[in-house]
Amino acid sequence: RAMVTARKLQGLSSDKRSPGQSKAGPAMRSLFTSLKNGMQTMVDALVAQIPESARRTSTPIDAVKPESGKWLVEASGRTVEFDGVIIATPAYLAAGLLQSQIPQLSSELEQIRYSSSITVALAYDEKARASLPSGFGFLVPWAEGKRIRACTFVHNKFPNRAEVGTALLRCFLGGTRDGEILQLADAEIAATVRRELQEILGISAEPSFVKIYRWPRAMAQYTIGHKGRVDRVRQIVSAAPGLALAGNAYAGIGIPNCIRSGSEAATKVITDLAGGAAARAHGLIAPSRGRN
Repeated sequence: RAMVTARKLQGLSSDKRSPGQSKAGPAMRSLFTSLKNGMQTMVDALVAQIPESARRTSTPIDAVKPESGKWLVEASGRTVEFDGVIIATPAYLAAGLLQSQIPQLSSELEQIRYSSSITVALAYDEKARASLPSGFGFLVPWAEGKRIRACTFVHNKFPNRAEVGTALLRCFLGGTRDGEILQLADAEIAATVRRELQEILGISAEPSFVKIYRWPRAMAQYTIGHKGRVDRVRQIVSAAPGLALAGNAYAGIGIPNCIRSGSEAATKVITDLAGGAAARAHGLIAPSRGRN
């Protein structure tokens, strides 16, 4: 069990280290890869490729509707016409946007379930860091009766994200069995995490900071029948020229999966538009009506 393993590691690690040096020693290299300054840098880089005149941030969308070979996007009382639309929202939000015009697709998307979670980041001093076991963190089985599901030693996993001599821990709570924890106040969540970290790792020191992040309905759950559901979604979308869906709800929740999903969505829309242009050039599709 993870907690027992952590305690054993803590007891076995009695080597002498210089201040701020982790038990793994200076030769330790992370098996994990991420962007140096966090995932936001990827988003920023993508946004930078979009001309500012074409961006519409902080603009809630009310509906997406097909009409005469185009797509109408209703937002804040306005309707704007587009050649193609990629909906990269959670499935339940996509379902709401498409409900009035493509109810069959909306119904399938509504069936994709999501779990909620909380991440809690805590920073500790050099003394606390020196007391931690080696490794990148631990998992906690449900049988242990804890609300922490996992904990990452960020200072080991991604060393550049923590100052020298600082322990940075990130705890994960919630999931399919404990979504109710999102209803607790921040103070109660912080107290729960600190108590359980003391029980598991023996950390009783006051953290220099505690930051809590809530992620309601953020992780798609691939329940029984998911593949068949996604196949039906793709069949419906394939018959809707200029429309594509992207995100973690369909064929993988990891970053590479989401990147592939986005690339496939873009390819689908571009291919549809190219085919539509060729068809119009040969008189196979009537020109769409203009809109004011």
